[in-house]
Amino acid sequence: MKMDTISKGLTNICRMVVGALFVVSGLIKSNDAIGFMYKLEEYFEPGALHLEYLTPYALEIAVFVCVGEILLGVAILVGALPRLVSVLTTAMMLFFTWLTWYTATCDPYGFKEILGPDGAVMSIANQCVLECGCFGNAIPLTPIQSFYKDVILMVFVTPILIAAFRGKIKLNDKVTSLIIYTGALVMTFLFGYLMLDWNFPTLYLILCLLAAEGIRKRYKAQNLEWIMAVSVLVVISMFQYTTLSHLPMKDYRPYAEGESIIENRMSAEDLGLQAPVYATKYTYKNTTTGVDTIILSSDYLEKKLWNDEGFKANYEVVSYDGAEVLVKEGYEPRILDFQMVDEMGEDLVDSLLAADGYTFLHISKDLEASNALGQTAFNALAQSALDAGHHFYGLTNVGYDDSETFRHEHQAPYDFLTCDQTELKIVVRSNPGLVLLKEGVVVQKWAWKDIPDYEDLKDNLIK
Repeated sequence: MKMDTISKGLTNICRMVVGALFVVSGLIKSNDAIGFMYKLEEYFEPGALHLEYLTPYALEIAVFVCVGEILLGVAILVGALPRLVSVLTTAMMLFFTWLTWYTATCDPYGFKEILGPDGAVMSIANQCVLECGCFGNAIPLTPIQSFYKDVILMVFVTPILIAAFRGKIKLNDKVTSLIIYTGALVMTFLFGYLMLDWNFPTLYLILCLLAAEGIRKRYKAQNLEWIMAVSVLVVISMFQYTTLSHLPMKDYRPYAEGESIIENRMSAEDLGLQAPVYATKYTYKNTTTGVDTIILSSDYLEKKLWNDEGFKANYEVVSYDGAEVLVKEGYEPRILDFQMVDEMGEDLVDSLLAADGYTFLHISKDLEASNALGQTAFNALAQSALDAGHHFYGLTNVGYDDSETFRHEHQAPYDFLTCDQTELKIVVRSNPGLVLLKEGVVVQKWAWKDIPDYEDLKDNLIK
């Protein structure tokens, strides 16, 4: 009896941890499913997992993973469909543990062989994914950190799997619900408060649990647990639809509202901080033993080995073209590639960010794919803003000739500038979208569906 009590307590603790983390992790990715889609596209690249045929379905896969992760987390907490849920949870954890291991062990200087379009074997450079995207931009984890996280989480999943197949997990009774729900909500609150700076995950978990328990109290159908799952799916889908149709509810990127683009572009030297220190691996061969030795360029310079007669007598150089490694961590700018290039090839970013007053940016990561969505609203807002003395520009991925063709075709009353497409994906998760700046600080952002009237802005935002 005592062992059963201990086993049940251990299982309940594991259910709290795994259930809460699955819901929070799924919610973070669901909040920015477009960003998660971009991460999947990195994995699908030829130099990564070589799954290019999945790229057109990256958004659907992203949404499926987000929804599935949240559903599994809620089911673990509720005790619904224990065997099926525990098997799916274990399978998901095994896959992601393998994926994070693969990511952590990827050699950025290595090569892999793949089948080319013509069926011939070809060698291409590895394309290593630098972050797994487990918690989106909210908690950037290195691949090795993500791997350790998944290994630890797998330890918590194992007792759930065992208990499920021993018949020890079923729909919660009142006492079990009180214990597990309270623990999970406390964990979610602390996680959101301490690590995410966002209290919504707690409310989100409450809504999911209320949806499941509401159905449970009103129905006694044979397929009750499946009906509960559908009710939770409705809550999940409503949130997912909202963030996909508009913008993420919480933005963790360096272009979020309140962020200074000027400051986020500053170097460590500009801020008086220590910059990262990197070194190159030099390969030398011991002339006596024939064994290769790796020497870091930092050590080579510090010890002045080129003047060391003993070193020169015993070692000969093999290669100076080794991998670059991080010797000492330091501050790196949060924004590296934000540009605003005009038709002459001049980058106007410094002057435009420092301009007095308000600046509106029509952002399009892919001008052709945007299909001029919301262009009538953009034009109306731009004309009013320009008449009032504010700045208004388009910022797109195409060059001057293509943007000029677009501008004339759609009678846009503002000029277009060029920026790298990858950076534009980060600026706003809508194609197209609108960003309002004041002297380099992001005031607010909108998806194309939500372009405001100038009069509304003048009453609420523009002072």
